[in-house]
Amino acid sequence: MEGFKPFGVPISDLEPVILFFEEYEALRLLDYMGMTQLEAAQEMAVSRPTLTRIYEKARRTIAEAFVEGKAIFIEGGDYHTDEFWYRCEACHKLLISEKEMVSCSYCKSDKIRPLSKKSIKMDTQQQEDGPGFCICLHCNTKINHQPGIPCRESECPQCGKKMIRENSYHHQLYLKKKGIKNENRNSQ
Repeated sequence: MEGFKPFGVPISDLEPVILFFEEYEALRLLDYMGMTQLEAAQEMAVSRPTLTRIYEKARRTIAEAFVEGKAIFIEGGDYHTDEFWYRCEACHKLLISEKEMVSCSYCKSDKIRPLSKKSIKMDTQQQEDGPGFCICLHCNTKINHQPGIPCRESECPQCGKKMIRENSYHHQLYLKKKGIKNENRNSQ
């Protein structure tokens, strides 16, 4: 699972909000597992006040998505794990392993995508391309990405909607759902 969307509305018509992995984990530990804030803070290796801030941010993000009918993307954030996390692109299973994986343990596909920082290796092409762009899914406006500022915190100068990082996983997912090839999108 990489997120949620309102029932009956195409993803291309939705503005997303981002729920960070650590926010998801706080919700899972507190609301699903029923831990106390102290237990959850210890599990996440953060202070109790930090856990409270993470949890409140998660609740506000989910409330915004529910009230305003937005999609929820679960990604990124500031988290650390000693495990390797992957998502199988063939069967969509979440894979967690103590060792690096090259194929899915369920369907044996080699189409697995790394999710944890430990699993992700910067490729040289990404380093050569520089900081990249933030784009608007609504009006196709493209602006230079400002290092240190997530694109989702930038508003489109044309229409005021939230921006998304060009060629990010969610941008690729959006393009795939719209049936647009990435090469064509980049040349526009």
